[in-house]
Amino acid sequence: MKNKIPETVLLFIISVLLTDCATMNSTMDKYRERRQKKIEEGYEAMKELAFSGLYQFEATRAYGAGYASVDLVGGNYYLMVNYYEVYAYLPFYGVQYMADTQRGSGIIIDGKLEDIMIEVSDSRHRVIVRFSVNSGSDNLLINLDIGPSGEANLTVSSWKRSSITYMGKVTPIEPEEEEEKKLHL
Repeated sequence: MKNKIPETVLLFIISVLLTDCATMNSTMDKYRERRQKKIEEGYEAMKELAFSGLYQFEATRAYGAGYASVDLVGGNYYLMVNYYEVYAYLPFYGVQYMADTQRGSGIIIDGKLEDIMIEVSDSRHRVIVRFSVNSGSDNLLINLDIGPSGEANLTVSSWKRSSITYMGKVTPIEPEEEEEKKLHL
């Protein structure tokens, strides 16, 4: 006697499998739509934030030229933009070409934002903010690449030091918060 599955049972199994696949596909489509909507909303919010000129970058990791990455969580390292004023307190890991004994080894900025360029990439959902700032005896080029959820990469290029990149998060600031941070510099 052969082991044979009746045709009705086989048809029932196939129909159940096809129904489950269709349900799972529908669920995945809804998930993708919600995710895409969240990305679009985040991207629009970051564009608005970049053009507002009131935001802060909080560094969580640093990548110096030729150095392993350094965890910066809890260090209160930041770059703050308040319209045309820029303030920063960031550590530096890399090569220093010229000595700057007045400033120490970190990157401290208290200057005016110059030559700003804000670029939006609709296909990548990224906002790129580029500007220069004269900080004492050094000219710095700042490149801030912001993603839809506020995660960002900040690259600081200098005439006197090697470039350094920081990872972190961009958040909006209120003008009162900016004044408080400025007093701590």
